[in-house]
Amino acid sequence: MRATTRATTRSTRARWGARCVGLGLATALAVTFAAGPAAAAPGPQLEAEVAPEEVADNPDCADIPGQSGSTEFDTNTAPTDGQVININGQGTITIGITERTEEPDGQLLSFSIEGPFAATAVIVKGGPANEGGANLYDYTDTPAGQVEADETLHAQLNPTGNALTDISHVAFCIVPDGSNT
Repeated sequence: MRATTRATTRSTRARWGARCVGLGLATALAVTFAAGPAAAAPGPQLEAEVAPEEVADNPDCADIPGQSGSTEFDTNTAPTDGQVININGQGTITIGITERTEEPDGQLLSFSIEGPFAATAVIVKGGPANEGGANLYDYTDTPAGQVEADETLHAQLNPTGNALTDISHVAFCIVPDGSNT
């Protein structure tokens, strides 16, 4: 009888040990597959009017909900400090580019609009055009629903998360604004 009790005890211990090992392996696999490969993230808000939202692919203003009444003005290439975009001969968007030296370091974008226009959103794309992702700065939820200037906008973080991706181009979703004259 005593030998049977020991055999049962060892068997129970072995089963619990196997269960714990199995649970540990299942947890490790779940964490590995859930994490997936490193991807870009939108990054911090800094001093911008609104927080950046990560959007997939390479969207245009027409792809962003709530932007159907806006007209897109795009840099088409990497923006430069002091670059001016003409808004139908009635206004301009002036771009500023600076370098952030604290982590996450990288390029920052500022803009100001002259003339009877305002931005309802700005899409800041970083990295090669064939790679997905951009940061959306959507101003439709601000009190005015639009802005005439903002600063410290940036592209998404690089996959390691310690630096901002260089800005490859910027799209401005512009609407008429009678208060900006």
